[in-house]
Amino acid sequence: MATDPLAGYRVLGFDLETTGFSPKKHRIVQYALVGNDADGTPIHIEELINPQMRIPPETTNVHGITNEDVRGAPEFKDCISRICEAMEGAVIVGHNVEKFDWPFLRNECLRAGQPMPEPLVILDTLRIARKLKIPPRHKLGSLCERFGISLVNAHTAGADADATRLLLWKMMSAHPQHFRRAVEDIPDWANSSTKSDKESDRLGPNLEDLEPVSGSHGWLRISDSGIVIARGRNRGRTLAEMEQLDVGYLNWLSSSAGPLEVVAIDALYAERS
Repeated sequence: MATDPLAGYRVLGFDLETTGFSPKKHRIVQYALVGNDADGTPIHIEELINPQMRIPPETTNVHGITNEDVRGAPEFKDCISRICEAMEGAVIVGHNVEKFDWPFLRNECLRAGQPMPEPLVILDTLRIARKLKIPPRHKLGSLCERFGISLVNAHTAGADADATRLLLWKMMSAHPQHFRRAVEDIPDWANSSTKSDKESDRLGPNLEDLEPVSGSHGWLRISDSGIVIARGRNRGRTLAEMEQLDVGYLNWLSSSAGPLEVVAIDALYAERS
Protein backbone atom coordinates (compact mmCIF):
# COMPACT_ATOMS: atom_id res chain seq x y z
CA MET A 1 0.00 0.00 0.00
CA ALA A 2 1.59 3.28 -1.16
CA THR A 3 -0.25 5.36 1.42
CA ASP A 4 0.01 4.22 5.01
CA PRO A 5 -1.67 6.62 7.46
CA LEU A 6 -0.52 4.39 10.34
CA ALA A 7 3.18 4.85 9.62
CA GLY A 8 5.11 6.50 12.42
CA TYR A 9 2.59 5.66 15.15
CA ARG A 10 2.21 3.08 17.88
CA VAL A 11 -0.60 0.86 16.56
CA LEU A 12 -2.29 -1.60 18.92
CA GLY A 13 -5.08 -4.07 18.36
CA PHE A 14 -7.29 -4.03 21.44
CA ASP A 15 -9.70 -6.67 22.69
CA LEU A 16 -11.48 -7.67 25.89
CA GLU A 17 -13.05 -10.84 27.17
CA THR A 18 -15.77 -10.33 29.78
CA THR A 19 -18.25 -12.09 32.05
CA GLY A 20 -21.16 -11.00 29.83
CA PHE A 21 -22.45 -8.38 27.42
CA SER A 22 -23.52 -5.53 29.71
CA PRO A 23 -20.80 -2.97 30.59
CA LYS A 24 -22.84 -1.90 33.62
CA LYS A 25 -23.41 -5.38 35.07
CA HIS A 26 -20.51 -7.45 33.81
CA ARG A 27 -16.76 -7.24 34.21
CA ILE A 28 -13.54 -7.70 32.24
CA VAL A 29 -11.73 -11.04 32.63
CA GLN A 30 -8.96 -10.53 30.06
CA TYR A 31 -7.47 -7.72 28.00
CA ALA A 32 -4.90 -7.63 25.23
CA LEU A 33 -2.97 -4.93 23.37
CA VAL A 34 -1.05 -6.33 20.40
CA GLY A 35 0.87 -4.48 17.72
CA ASN A 36 3.98 -2.37 17.37
CA ASP A 37 5.53 0.82 18.66
CA ALA A 38 6.24 3.79 16.39
CA ASP A 39 9.72 2.44 15.65
CA GLY A 40 8.37 -1.01 14.76
CA THR A 41 9.17 -2.69 18.08
CA PRO A 42 6.60 -5.46 18.69
CA ILE A 43 4.20 -5.06 21.62
CA HIS A 44 2.18 -7.90 23.11
CA ILE A 45 0.40 -7.29 26.41
CA GLU A 46 -2.15 -9.91 27.44
CA GLU A 47 -3.39 -10.44 30.97
CA LEU A 48 -6.17 -12.17 32.89
CA ILE A 49 -8.15 -10.05 35.35
CA ASN A 50 -10.06 -11.18 38.42
CA PRO A 51 -13.57 -9.79 37.78
CA GLN A 52 -14.65 -10.05 41.41
CA MET A 53 -17.73 -11.97 40.30
CA ARG A 54 -18.55 -15.42 38.97
CA ILE A 55 -18.00 -16.15 35.30
CA PRO A 56 -21.21 -17.75 33.95
CA PRO A 57 -20.74 -21.18 32.32
CA GLU A 58 -22.24 -19.97 29.05
CA THR A 59 -19.61 -17.22 28.88
CA THR A 60 -16.80 -19.64 29.67
CA ASN A 61 -18.08 -21.72 26.74
CA VAL A 62 -17.30 -18.75 24.46
CA HIS A 63 -13.84 -17.64 25.59
CA GLY A 64 -12.73 -20.64 27.66
CA ILE A 65 -11.78 -18.61 30.75
CA THR A 66 -12.90 -20.22 34.00
CA ASN A 67 -13.32 -19.00 37.56
CA GLU A 68 -10.28 -21.05 38.49
CA ASP A 69 -8.21 -19.32 35.78
CA VAL A 70 -8.78 -15.87 37.29
CA ARG A 71 -8.68 -16.82 40.95
CA GLY A 72 -5.15 -15.47 41.51
CA ALA A 73 -5.22 -12.83 38.76
CA PRO A 74 -4.89 -9.10 39.52
CA GLU A 75 -7.94 -6.87 39.76
CA PHE A 76 -8.57 -4.25 37.09
CA LYS A 77 -7.32 -1.42 39.31
CA ASP A 78 -3.92 -3.14 39.35
CA CYS A 79 -3.74 -3.14 35.53
CA ILE A 80 -5.02 0.31 34.57
CA SER A 81 -1.61 2.02 34.74
CA ARG A 82 -0.13 -0.45 32.28
CA ILE A 83 -3.13 -0.09 29.96
CA CYS A 84 -2.99 3.71 30.03
CA GLU A 85 0.76 3.76 29.41
CA ALA A 86 0.41 1.54 26.35
CA MET A 87 -2.59 3.41 24.94
CA GLU A 88 -1.30 6.94 25.51
CA GLY A 89 -1.03 8.65 22.12
CA ALA A 90 -1.50 5.34 20.28
CA VAL A 91 -3.74 4.29 17.42
CA ILE A 92 -6.14 1.78 18.98
CA VAL A 93 -7.79 -0.73 16.66
CA GLY A 94 -10.74 -2.85 17.75
CA HIS A 95 -13.68 -4.72 16.27
CA ASN A 96 -16.94 -3.20 17.55
CA VAL A 97 -14.70 -1.37 20.01
CA GLU A 98 -16.93 1.70 20.14
CA LYS A 99 -19.99 -0.18 21.37
CA PHE A 100 -18.41 -3.01 23.35
CA ASP A 101 -14.78 -2.78 24.46
CA TRP A 102 -14.58 0.96 25.11
CA PRO A 103 -17.78 1.14 27.23
CA PHE A 104 -16.49 -1.82 29.29
CA LEU A 105 -13.16 -0.08 29.79
CA ARG A 106 -14.89 3.17 30.73
CA ASN A 107 -17.03 1.49 33.41
CA GLU A 108 -14.05 -0.37 34.87
CA CYS A 109 -12.14 2.92 35.10
CA LEU A 110 -15.09 4.52 36.86
CA ARG A 111 -15.25 1.67 39.37
CA ALA A 112 -11.52 2.00 39.99
CA GLY A 113 -11.71 5.80 40.26
CA GLN A 114 -9.16 6.16 37.44
CA PRO A 115 -9.21 8.40 34.34
CA MET A 116 -9.66 6.81 30.94
CA PRO A 117 -6.65 6.21 28.68
CA GLU A 118 -6.11 8.87 26.02
CA PRO A 119 -5.16 7.30 22.68
CA LEU A 120 -4.53 9.41 19.60
CA VAL A 121 -7.47 7.81 17.80
CA ILE A 122 -9.73 4.74 17.98
CA LEU A 123 -10.39 2.84 14.75
CA ASP A 124 -13.36 0.44 14.72
CA THR A 125 -12.92 -2.24 12.06
CA LEU A 126 -16.63 -3.11 12.20
CA ARG A 127 -17.58 0.45 11.26
CA ILE A 128 -14.87 0.55 8.59
CA ALA A 129 -16.04 -2.75 7.06
CA ARG A 130 -19.60 -1.42 6.86
CA LYS A 131 -18.40 1.90 5.43
CA LEU A 132 -16.48 0.05 2.73
CA LYS A 133 -19.66 -1.95 1.98
CA ILE A 134 -17.89 -5.25 2.42
CA PRO A 135 -20.56 -7.94 2.04
CA PRO A 136 -21.85 -9.55 5.25
CA ARG A 137 -21.15 -11.24 7.54
CA HIS A 138 -19.25 -8.68 9.54
CA LYS A 139 -18.25 -10.74 12.56
CA LEU A 140 -14.50 -10.72 13.13
CA GLY A 141 -14.11 -14.38 12.20
CA SER A 142 -16.05 -13.96 8.96
CA LEU A 143 -14.06 -10.91 7.90
CA CYS A 144 -10.78 -12.63 8.74
CA GLU A 145 -11.80 -15.56 6.57
CA ARG A 146 -12.68 -13.20 3.71
CA PHE A 147 -9.29 -11.49 3.89
CA GLY A 148 -7.24 -14.64 4.41
CA ILE A 149 -6.30 -13.99 8.03
CA SER A 150 -5.70 -17.03 10.20
CA LEU A 151 -7.65 -16.61 13.44
CA VAL A 152 -6.41 -19.32 15.78
CA ASN A 153 -7.79 -19.35 19.34
CA ALA A 154 -10.68 -17.03 18.45
CA HIS A 155 -12.34 -15.32 21.43
CA THR A 156 -9.11 -15.04 23.34
CA ALA A 157 -8.15 -11.41 23.76
CA GLY A 158 -4.64 -11.74 22.29
CA ALA A 159 -5.72 -13.62 19.16
CA ASP A 160 -8.65 -11.29 18.47
CA ALA A 161 -6.58 -8.15 19.08
CA ASP A 162 -3.89 -9.30 16.67
CA ALA A 163 -6.43 -10.39 14.04
CA THR A 164 -8.23 -7.05 14.26
CA ARG A 165 -5.01 -5.14 13.62
CA LEU A 166 -4.25 -7.32 10.59
CA LEU A 167 -7.82 -6.93 9.36
CA LEU A 168 -7.50 -3.15 9.34
CA TRP A 169 -4.29 -3.36 7.33
CA LYS A 170 -5.89 -5.78 4.84
CA MET A 171 -8.93 -3.53 4.35
CA MET A 172 -6.70 -0.48 3.89
CA SER A 173 -4.59 -2.33 1.33
CA ALA A 174 -7.67 -3.48 -0.59
CA HIS A 175 -9.26 0.00 -0.60
CA PRO A 176 -6.34 2.48 -0.54
CA GLN A 177 -8.31 5.33 -2.12
CA HIS A 178 -10.30 5.73 1.10
CA PHE A 179 -7.25 6.02 3.34
CA ARG A 180 -5.45 8.94 1.70
CA ARG A 181 -6.10 10.98 4.81
CA ALA A 182 -4.60 11.58 8.22
CA VAL A 183 -5.23 8.76 10.67
CA GLU A 184 -7.14 11.17 12.93
CA ASP A 185 -9.64 11.72 10.10
CA ILE A 186 -10.48 8.05 9.54
CA PRO A 187 -13.15 7.81 12.30
CA ASP A 188 -14.97 10.85 10.88
CA TRP A 189 -14.94 9.25 7.45
CA ALA A 190 -16.09 5.88 8.82
CA ASN A 191 -18.95 7.52 10.71
CA SER A 192 -19.99 9.86 7.90
CA SER A 193 -23.05 9.42 5.72
CA THR A 194 -22.83 7.50 2.45
CA LYS A 195 -23.28 10.68 0.39
CA SER A 196 -19.63 11.50 1.12
CA ASP A 197 -18.33 8.16 -0.17
CA LYS A 198 -16.99 9.80 -3.33
CA GLU A 199 -14.97 12.27 -1.28
CA SER A 200 -11.84 10.19 -1.83
CA ASP A 201 -12.02 10.96 -5.55
CA ARG A 202 -12.00 14.71 -4.84
CA LEU A 203 -8.99 14.90 -2.56
CA GLY A 204 -6.87 16.48 -5.27
CA PRO A 205 -3.46 15.26 -6.48
CA ASN A 206 -2.19 12.34 -4.42
CA LEU A 207 1.18 12.56 -2.75
CA GLU A 208 1.94 9.23 -4.41
CA ASP A 209 1.82 11.04 -7.77
CA LEU A 210 4.76 13.27 -6.75
CA GLU A 211 8.37 12.32 -7.38
CA PRO A 212 9.90 10.59 -4.34
CA VAL A 213 13.14 11.78 -2.81
CA SER A 214 15.77 9.15 -3.45
CA GLY A 215 16.48 7.00 -0.41
CA SER A 216 13.45 8.23 1.55
CA HIS A 217 11.41 5.00 1.26
CA GLY A 218 8.30 7.03 0.52
CA TRP A 219 8.66 9.42 3.46
CA LEU A 220 9.62 12.44 1.33
CA ARG A 221 8.33 13.68 -2.02
CA ILE A 222 9.04 16.69 -4.21
CA SER A 223 6.23 19.20 -4.79
CA ASP A 224 6.04 22.69 -6.29
CA SER A 225 6.57 23.96 -2.73
CA GLY A 226 9.66 21.84 -2.21
CA ILE A 227 10.00 18.65 -0.18
CA VAL A 228 6.86 17.49 1.61
CA ILE A 229 6.33 14.79 4.23
CA ALA A 230 4.43 11.90 2.63
CA ARG A 231 3.92 9.55 5.59
CA GLY A 232 3.10 9.60 9.29
CA ARG A 233 1.25 12.16 11.36
CA ASN A 234 2.67 15.14 9.41
CA ARG A 235 1.71 13.78 6.01
CA GLY A 236 1.26 16.57 3.46
CA ARG A 237 3.21 19.24 5.35
CA THR A 238 6.10 21.11 3.77
CA LEU A 239 9.46 21.47 5.47
CA ALA A 240 8.71 25.15 6.13
CA GLU A 241 5.52 24.16 7.98
CA MET A 242 7.41 21.50 9.89
CA GLU A 243 10.01 24.01 11.08
CA GLN A 244 7.16 25.92 12.74
CA LEU A 245 4.88 23.08 13.87
CA ASP A 246 6.96 20.00 14.67
CA VAL A 247 10.68 20.60 14.44
CA GLY A 248 11.35 17.64 16.74
CA TYR A 249 9.75 15.28 14.23
CA LEU A 250 11.81 16.88 11.47
CA ASN A 251 14.99 16.40 13.50
CA TRP A 252 14.08 12.72 13.98
CA LEU A 253 13.65 12.30 10.23
CA SER A 254 17.03 13.95 9.71
CA SER A 255 18.79 11.70 12.22
CA SER A 256 20.38 8.28 11.85
CA ALA A 257 17.57 6.88 14.02
CA GLY A 258 14.97 7.84 11.40
CA PRO A 259 13.79 5.86 8.35
CA LEU A 260 15.83 7.76 5.74
CA GLU A 261 18.98 6.73 3.91
CA VAL A 262 21.97 9.08 3.88
CA VAL A 263 21.13 10.48 0.43
CA ALA A 264 17.63 11.48 1.61
CA ILE A 265 18.99 12.99 4.84
CA ASP A 266 21.41 15.07 2.73
CA ALA A 267 18.48 16.31 0.59
CA LEU A 268 16.59 17.21 3.74
CA TYR A 269 19.54 19.14 5.17
CA ALA A 270 20.08 20.92 1.84
CA GLU A 271 16.52 22.27 1.79
CA ARG A 272 16.54 23.19 5.48
CA SER A 273 19.79 25.17 5.19
